This record gives sequence, structure tokens and C-alpha cells, in this order.
Amino acid sequence: MINAGTKLCGVIGDPVKHTLSPVMHNRAIAELGIDYAYLAFNVKTTNLGASIEGMRALGIRGLNVTIPHKVAVVQFLDELDPLARDIGAVNTIVNDEGKLKGYNTDAAGFLQSLDAAGFEPMGKKVVLLGAGGAARAMGFALAQAGSLITILNRKPTLPQAVILSNNLERTCGSKVTVMELNATNLKTVMAEAELLVNATSAGMEPAVDETAVPTDLLKPGITVFDVVYTPYETRLLKEAAARGCQVISGLEMLVSQAALALELWTGMQAPLGVMREAAISAVYPGTGGTSVKTPEIEKTEKTNVALVGFMGAGKTAVGKALARKMGKPFADLDALVEKKAGKSVARIFKEDGEPVFRKLEKASTTDIACKSGRVIACGGGVPLDPANITALKQSSVVVYLKTSNTEIIKRVSSGPVRPLLADGKDITTLIAARTPFYEQSADITIDTTRITIECVAEKIIERLGKYESFRF
Repeated sequence: MINAGTKLCGVIGDPVKHTLSPVMHNRAIAELGIDYAYLAFNVKTTNLGASIEGMRALGIRGLNVTIPHKVAVVQFLDELDPLARDIGAVNTIVNDEGKLKGYNTDAAGFLQSLDAAGFEPMGKKVVLLGAGGAARAMGFALAQAGSLITILNRKPTLPQAVILSNNLERTCGSKVTVMELNATNLKTVMAEAELLVNATSAGMEPAVDETAVPTDLLKPGITVFDVVYTPYETRLLKEAAARGCQVISGLEMLVSQAALALELWTGMQAPLGVMREAAISAVYPGTGGTSVKTPEIEKTEKTNVALVGFMGAGKTAVGKALARKMGKPFADLDALVEKKAGKSVARIFKEDGEPVFRKLEKASTTDIACKSGRVIACGGGVPLDPANITALKQSSVVVYLKTSNTEIIKRVSSGPVRPLLADGKDITTLIAARTPFYEQSADITIDTTRITIECVAEKIIERLGKYESFRF
């Protein structure tokens, strides 16, 4: 409960109506049980200096800084962390008894999101769109990591890109190319790009139909990162995934940088998983953009184990072995879908189409998430819908069964044609598109490529030992 001793933190920007920061931070504050509160403040550029002085005068403990103030706010602070000074942009301010110090947690948050997706930036050719505060942080992180960067910015603000390039070359000692953002230059640089980073606001709500890059320039195999997180799946990310690219939502960076900021203000380790779930729940409260009330969970502690992964990863076989070893009931989501529909998955795909299957799958996921003490084998597409993962994580530890492409193709080719592949879809493209969703949803990852089903089950049990509800 807020009282006279409550410490206040918040975010300043223009606009801030879309921000997920209050949802994440207040959920984390409740989880930690600390006397803090977090608010959003819409601050116009002309009032930036006054707002910072207000922070000092009112004793506000910390502020996040977002568009368009990350660079301009530097002049109003007493001190900069060395990283923020090198980047030239601040996204976090700490008030230490009236002394305001600026930090930049965007860079670390960005690298964490790349690492979680398995992307190693060293030596990679990167196309960075934009030159604002977020671009400065991501550009610095990439330059420090040894990437080969080309910055593209629109002609009116091209000087900002030149300044950023010079700063990166000065602080990181790396060569950075600057070009005008136009169709010709985009086509040229995208031909060799290994990572595309959109650091512009293109595609942000309400302009969700905008995209920074035409679909035909998105070639299979590249990684596409979009700093925009509302909506969670921007047009750019949807089209990139459909083209066989690995995609990373800006929400991953948002959560990571927010957790680091909270730790600066409180000195406590932030509950990263809780913050991520809160953010996703805010973006996807339910289907059709309307809030959906989920049934009450039988037990609030996590007593289920949910297995995710691509077809052929061994979810059913491992799930049955795991259930046997743990003495828990086994549930197969595809079987639950078939029971609900009154026909096989193959028939649902053939007669009703994939969209109908996905609706049934979501309903079955919600149903099973409300149970407790089960081992659940999830269909390969379950993690593609964040609402499914949000529902599962209320009661389940999510285990990703990771398998090499070669092994998956070998396993899938030896059996009947899977419904999803019946229309000739390329399996390698599907794997590339889905892998980020598996990785981002996982609490535990186990590689099943070269070990037996029994061994996989034993490894899962061993890893579950860190959860109190699974200690045997």
C-alpha cells in the first residue's frame, strides 16, 4: 500500500501512453514485496529540464527515459555512468539524495535479447535503421561486440547518423558506414545482411501497417530485431518470420533493460520472468484485443511441466517417460484438441484449416493450464501465441526440447506426413521461424539430439530441482 514512505519511480517520454513499463515494474515491485511505486509521465521536450529538476526536488528515486529524450536529457544530469557517456544517451536515472546519475541499460538489454536467441554478433554484417537514442545504445553494443555496421537514416536526419558513426568509431575503434535510408540503399545492404535492427518507430501502434523494410528484401536465414514492442508481432516481424528469418521482438530488450534499471534503483535482483510475463499479458490480454478472464488455477505454485519444441523433438515420448518417473499424469495437447473437435488433427487441418486448429489449441491450452501436477506435451505451434505461454506459465515450468535440424528432418521423414507439412511447407524455414519462440518461452532447455529418451527425462528432473515444488 502506498504511504508517506513509498519510493517513487517512473518513466518520462512523449508519448508514453503505449508504455509497458508501469505494468512490468509494479508487478516486479509486488513480487519483491518492497515499498515502491512506478508511474508514467508524459513530458514534452520543452518541459524536459523542468521535469528533471522536479525529480530532484520531489526526491523521485528513479526514472526511465524513452523517446524522444534519451539524448537531450544528458545535459540536465550531474553525472554519467561511463557506458552512458560513451553511448551519448541515457535511459535510466538514479537519484542519490539529490545527485542525479545517468545510466544506459538499453545496450546490455539488447545484447541479452540477442544472446537468448542464440545470435553471436561478432563479425556479423548488421544493418541498423535509425540514429536516435535506442540506435545509439544498440549501435554501441554491436560495435563493442565486433559487428560490421551500416547505419541507414532518412535524409533530413542523416547528420544524426554521421554523429553516431563518428562516436562509434571513436569509442569502439570500429569502421561504421552511413547511408541514406531509401529503397536503393536498402536493397544493396540487405543483400549481405546477417542481422537487421529496426531502431525506428515504424510499425508502432497505431501505425501498425507500416514497415521499415519491404518483404522482398527479407531473405531466409537472417535475424531481424524490431525495437518496437507494441504490437508484440509488428508487420516487419510477421513478414520476416514468414520469409524464414529468425525474429526477435523489442519486448525482449524492453524487459531486460527494465530489470537492470530496477536493480539500480533497489539494489535487489529483479524477477525477470515475472516482468516478462506481465509485459506479454499486457500486450496480449486475450484474443481479438479483448480481455479474457482465465479460470482459477487449482494451485498457484508451478506443479506442471510443459514440453515445447518442434515436431520430432520427442515431446510425447519424453513426456510419457517423464510422467512415469515423476508419478504424474501425462497430457498430450494434440489429443485434447482431437477430443474437443471429435476428429483427428489431420482431419481438422484438411477439413477446417489451420486457423480453426489454432483456436482449438488455444482453448485446450487454457484448459490444461488450469490443472495441476501434470506433464504436458505441447503441439509445436503452441509457443507461437504468447497467450498460450502466459497461460501455461501460471502453473507450469516450460521445458524446450531442442534438436538439431538434421535430426528433426531425419525423424519427421521416417513417419507419416505431418498435417502442417502436407501442403509442401519447407521444414527448414519453419524451424527457423519457430525457434525464437521456443527459446523465449523456455525456463529450461535440453538438447535431445544425441541422447536417449530416458536420459532426457533424467536431465529434466535434475534441472527441475531448482524449483521448490519439484524437489524430491
